[in-house]
Amino acid sequence: MPMTPEAAKQYKPRRTPGSLDDVVTPEIRAKRAMMVQEVKDKAMQDAAGAAYDKAMPTPYKKGGMTASKRADGCATKGKTRGTMITMKGGGSAC
Repeated sequence: MPMTPEAAKQYKPRRTPGSLDDVVTPEIRAKRAMMVQEVKDKAMQDAAGAAYDKAMPTPYKKGGMTASKRADGCATKGKTRGTMITMKGGGSAC
């Protein structure tokens, strides 16, 4: 529907083109800046964690079997239950 010349003279746009200062308040700008900084901080933490993981040395391999790992003989906990061990015949204590 075309405007009449009188209506065109009285027409005022709701917002001036290119100006959003009335919509974007300082609080909104501050929130946006904080969110952008949080994203940057998260990216930096991820990069630092990846660099740390890359710099860590590889762990050494585990050794072979030892007497304490086998848990045989007197190294086993609780076998004697407080009784006196005697070596009759020169055998093993357990």
